[in-house]
Amino acid sequence: MTAKKTNKEKLILELYKIGAIKFGQFTLKSGEISPYYIDLRFLCSYPRVLKNIASAFAKILSGLKYDLIVGVPYTSITLATAIALLFNKRMIFTRKEAKDYGTKKLIEGIFKPKEKAVIIDDVISDGATKLEMIKVLENEGLKVKDIIVLVDRGQGAPTVLKTKGYYCHAVMDIYDILLTLQKYKKITPAQEKEAKEFLATWIKKNKQ
Repeated sequence: MTAKKTNKEKLILELYKIGAIKFGQFTLKSGEISPYYIDLRFLCSYPRVLKNIASAFAKILSGLKYDLIVGVPYTSITLATAIALLFNKRMIFTRKEAKDYGTKKLIEGIFKPKEKAVIIDDVISDGATKLEMIKVLENEGLKVKDIIVLVDRGQGAPTVLKTKGYYCHAVMDIYDILLTLQKYKKITPAQEKEAKEFLATWIKKNKQ
């Protein structure tokens, strides 16, 4: 008898099916070549998948104390909006850079100083961009403790953030993805091995 798929496995398979999880040769922002790539920018075109992701975030959010959620440009604004609708919670979003006209704000939406904000994002790598975002929010008087991401790329971000006093919660990590895709024969053993070797090399290099 075939074992029933878990909700996490179902979500991973959905993401793979729509092309949000890719395998090949991809140049990262750092310039490194990765054998896998997580691309969630087009989730707005898949409302059913987006709804399932929002539900997965909801399970984590239900255990946290917060006043509002924060979307990060650009993919995560879609995610945060879906979650805000699901929870009937206030949402704000940050800009990549302030406009040079009008209000010139870096944060859009209604908030008050000392309110607790949870950052919603799609993927986390080494945590550097999340720390930059936290600084923007804290400079406006908001309190940040928790960050929730869909995918942890396995490059040490939760540990880095924890040393700074923040907590990263991930719906899934790259090892969950590799295990599921290999289990359901969506990738070859060679692809799984290449991805794990890339991660091991990255971790070793960045610990030196």
